[in-house]
This record gives sequence, structure tokens and C-alpha cells, in this order.
Amino acid sequence: MISKAAISQIRLLHHKKHRDEQGVFIVEGVKSCMEVLSSNWEVRECYVTERFDFKHRAHREHKGCTEVSEKEMERISCLSTAPEILCIVKKPHYQLSNLDDTKPLLVLDAIRDPGNLGTIIRTADWFGFDQILCSEDCVEFTNPKVIQATMGSFTRVKIVYANLSEYLKTQPLRMIYGLYMNGESIQKQLFKHNDIVIIGSESHGISEELVPYINKKIEIPMFPHEGAMPESLNAAIVAGVFMYRYRNE
Repeated sequence: MISKAAISQIRLLHHKKHRDEQGVFIVEGVKSCMEVLSSNWEVRECYVTERFDFKHRAHREHKGCTEVSEKEMERISCLSTAPEILCIVKKPHYQLSNLDDTKPLLVLDAIRDPGNLGTIIRTADWFGFDQILCSEDCVEFTNPKVIQATMGSFTRVKIVYANLSEYLKTQPLRMIYGLYMNGESIQKQLFKHNDIVIIGSESHGISEELVPYINKKIEIPMFPHEGAMPESLNAAIVAGVFMYRYRNE
């Protein structure tokens, strides 16, 4: 059972303004919630329906989850189909100081599509990239659609938001790549252990103010078939191809 006041408070978290004000966000679905419940992240509240899988009961009871009705879950959920479990999680505050300069760094410039960012985070987790730096105008990673797309990988990847120009000017000893449509083939690169690669938005590419910090423009080669000339690759696909190539150096 959940009070009407609590339902109203949770529904406010569907909006960025209230997530920022309260410092918490929503995680939904068995996969993502079990990931966060098994992590070191602070779970403030946990709600489950009667449908919640019996095999998770021990975990549920240990975490002190509250059972709610299907109707109540529908009211607090951001999804079109209400999940079996929903958690309210404290938002972490990663800073530039949390970035490890000895590891590779994926830099995202103005990625505004929640599905793209979520997929990039999930793919980064797969390829062992545990840190991502986002421009301040990227979509927030605590957006419910981003969290849903990560499938729990957000618990293992540090996502930092900062002024990219200010950060890049402090990294003169690292190789900084920019992914473009007209650079040198990614297949010809000899990547090192702590390189930086910048990926821009599909519509605008990498911002002009970042160009002075880029040491080399690289591209993912296109293999067009007759009559085809695609405009660009999806940003999440670009990130995935790059990370695969990087790990197969």
C-alpha cells in the first residue's frame, strides 16, 4: 500500500526539475532494479507488485520493499506497461576528479536522445569503458528513458557532466580523436591505453569550440551499395563500432 502523497511525490520525479531538486531518480524493471539493489548505490525506496518473481523474494525482503497494487504501480511508473518493481535511487555526483586519466575516455558532445545515451552507456559497460564525459547540454543520464536503455549498466559506468573545452585543455599529453564523416579510417589507428575520443550529435557533429583540441580526425568507413548514400550513422552505433575497434587493437 502506498499513500496518495507518496504517489504524487514519485510522479514528480518523471520531470528533470524535480529529479534535480530532490537528488533522486526512478529505476524500473527487474533487470535494472536488481542491478541497482546489488550495487553500492543508495536505494531510498523500493516498490513491487504481487507479480514480482518469487525467486527474488529474499532480496526484496532484505531491502525492505513495499508491495503496491497493479493500479498504484501504473500511477508511479514512467513506462507504458507498468513493471513488477520500481526503485527510487539517490543520484550520484560524479566530478572531473572522478575520471581516471590512465584509462580511455569517451566524450559525448550534445547527445540529446535518451535512447542513444542509454545504449552508449550499456555498450561502454560491455567493452570495459567505465567512464564517460558528457557536455553540459547532453541529456541527463537519470532520465527514465536513458536508465531504461542502459539495462542496469549505469551502475558500473561513471557519467560526468562538465564544460568539455575546459576539460580538454587540461589534457595536452593525451591523444584526442574526433569522429567525423571525413577523417582517417578508424582501421588505421594505433590506439593507446588512455586515449580520448569525441563523438558529436548526428545532426550537428562535434562542436566548433572543441576542434582546436582534436589531434586527429577519424572516421568509420562507409561501404555504400549502388544507389545508396546514407547521411550519417546513429551516434550509439558510432560509439559501439569505435569501442569494438579500440578493444581489438
